[in-house]
This record gives sequence, structure tokens and C-alpha cells, in this order.
Amino acid sequence: MISAFPIQTLLPDISCIDEIVSLGSGKLPESVLIEKALRFPSNYIRVVKPQYIDHDLIPGSSDFYDKSKFYLDALIKNSKIAPQVESIYYYNQKHNSGVNLGGWIVGIDADDYLNGRVKKHENTIKAKEERLVKHIQILQSMAEPVLLSTILPESMKAAAKKHIDTNSTILEIADENRNIHQLWQVSDSDSMNSILSMFNQIESLYIADGHHRVASTSQYIIQEFGHNSGKGFMSLIMDEGDLLIKPFYRLLKDIDPNTLIPFLESSNIYIETLKEAVSYESINKGEVVFYSKEFIIKAQLPELSNVSAKDKLDVSITEKLILYPLFQLQDSSQDARIGFLRGDTPVNEIMHKLSIGAIDLAILFHPNSMEEIRNVADENEIMPPKSTFIEPKLLTGMVIEDYKDR
Repeated sequence: MISAFPIQTLLPDISCIDEIVSLGSGKLPESVLIEKALRFPSNYIRVVKPQYIDHDLIPGSSDFYDKSKFYLDALIKNSKIAPQVESIYYYNQKHNSGVNLGGWIVGIDADDYLNGRVKKHENTIKAKEERLVKHIQILQSMAEPVLLSTILPESMKAAAKKHIDTNSTILEIADENRNIHQLWQVSDSDSMNSILSMFNQIESLYIADGHHRVASTSQYIIQEFGHNSGKGFMSLIMDEGDLLIKPFYRLLKDIDPNTLIPFLESSNIYIETLKEAVSYESINKGEVVFYSKEFIIKAQLPELSNVSAKDKLDVSITEKLILYPLFQLQDSSQDARIGFLRGDTPVNEIMHKLSIGAIDLAILFHPNSMEEIRNVADENEIMPPKSTFIEPKLLTGMVIEDYKDR
């Protein structure tokens, strides 16, 4: 079963929280992050990306880590962030789409990851993992929770509702994407033990976002504190039904899109010509939409049986039955002809790329379900590259796990 713990944290000063926390890399354009780091001396982006201030810094170098620690120490010294008593937290995001995305922030035992009870669906890059371990060692902290998921018991949802209804938020802030981030703190031992005991009945958790941080933090905890230390990596744990899962576009260039329709027809794959572009919300499981400068078509993929969970995915079927035999696109993680873009990117941006010849073909899918992701992870398989974009996306510096006794 899963072992969950309270966590020691640093939290930002609410009087200047707008100057401290930020959406991080991959969530905002780099130009925006650099501007924020330059404008706000207390912005946490300086801690995680000190090269945005000193362009001579080489990520992974001793000077890089020293400067990162300098900025963190300054935040603590100037009381911009402050140590907290051991706690657990409830986090909620009022998403710009109108839904609430919430879950518990707790520490999860590093051994649960190493022993396979926290399951992955992506491979990690060893060099990136090692750089992150070094960063955690120098800072003795982690800047934001990883996102884990499973089917949570109703008792856990009821506990969250009770706490929200009877307590006030300790932090609340809006981001550039019009999402509102809220945080509640639970620090009395009876309440914490009651909630943590529910986690201790869960058999497995699944990584939704943050594979490198899970791997690196687990490695750091074992190296620094040993096994069964009572230290956990900070995790936001949500019911899988509450996640917002979106697909990615696959963008192809240097191919002839006019060969697609004859190929699909000769392969007995049913196609429908569309008069206008559609969003991923209107695509069903088993359907895939192809956009070119000349046409928009929707294809009905065949159902495959007696294959792995990974091979049942719409992306896998498309790559195996269409992209490989037609365009000899064998490895989407390596082939320079393919790129990726979030599936909620406005369709007019896709059509513009097609009209100017930046790409030749765009492909959009129905989002994978968390059940599909679970099935792939349970079979110890890896999802195809850029298969899912999962929200909520969290703020860097809003909740910081602190491994140092202060």
C-alpha cells in the first residue's frame, strides 16, 4: 500500500505573492519568464532558472547551482518565503474553463516509486534526472508538487469538502491563463492522520505530470535520508476523473499530404470530408482528424484486439497503420519531420501554419483517458511521445517542499 506523510514546506508571503510565484517552464513562453525574473527580484523563477538573470550561467555548472541557492537564501532571509510546521494541504484550481481541479498535497514515500507502487508512463532522461538531483541537493527543496492520480475513495472527497467548507484559504492567486489557485492548510495531527490513513489504503498511484521530478526527488531522498525515513516527495494527488486531459497535435512537414486520401481509401479506412475545422472536444475515441492546406478529413480507425494497451491507443494505431506505411515515419520521438503542439491551440493557428507552408499536415486526436494511461503503466509500457497534456498546471514557488531543518 501507499505510504503518505505530512511535509515540511516554505510558503510565500501573501502580501507580495504576485511577485514571488509564477507558472514555470513549458507553461509560459520563455520571453515572459525572463521578463518576470528581471522585473521582480523576489520571483521564484530566479531560483529555478538563474540563467535568466545571468546569461553567462551554464545550467548544471557549479556557478549555476551557487546562484540558484543565492536567490533562494535571499528569499528566506528577506521573509519572502517562510518555513511552516509539518502539514498537508488541499489545493484547488478554478480553471479558466469553469471547472474546479482539486486534490490533496502530501508527501509520498520514495520507496513507493522505486518499488513500482507509483507507476510511470514516460521514460526519463538520465542526464536531466541527475542535474535535477544535484539541484535538489544544493537547494534542499523542491519548487512545486508532482501530479499523481488514481480513483480516490468518496471518503477522501468528503474530507476535502468538509475542510473547504469550514476553513479559509491561506493563499489565493490568479495566473496569466486566468486560472485561480487556492490553498488550504491542515496542520493539526488528528486531521492529518485521518486524511493520511485514507491514502495508506491505496494500492497504487499513477504519475500524471512530473516524471523527472518524481525520479530525481526519490533518488535524493534515498541518498540523503535512506529507506523508510518518513520523508516523501511532495505530490498533488487527484481523482483521475477530475483531471483535465487534452491531446497534442502532430504536425508533419516535408511530406506530400495529397497521398493521404488515396492511401486511406485503399486501406479501407472510412473517411469523412469536413466543411470546417473542429476542436478536440468534438472528436470521439477511435476518430482522428487530418488537416491540410487543401482538405480536412476525419478518419475512423479500426479497433485492434489481442494487442497491448499501448498499441490500442489512437496515436499508436495512426502511427502504425498510416504514418509508417505512408510516410515511413517510424519513430515520432526522433523523426525531424514531426513536431507537436497542444491540442487546445486555436484551430486558426494550425490553419495559418498550413497556409504559409510551415507544415504540410496536422493530426488531431480524441484525448487519452486516464484509464488508458493506467493500463499502459500497469503493463510497464511507455506512452507514445506527446500523447497527453494534463491539467492542472501548478505554480512554481506556491508550495515549496523543504528538506532542511530550519
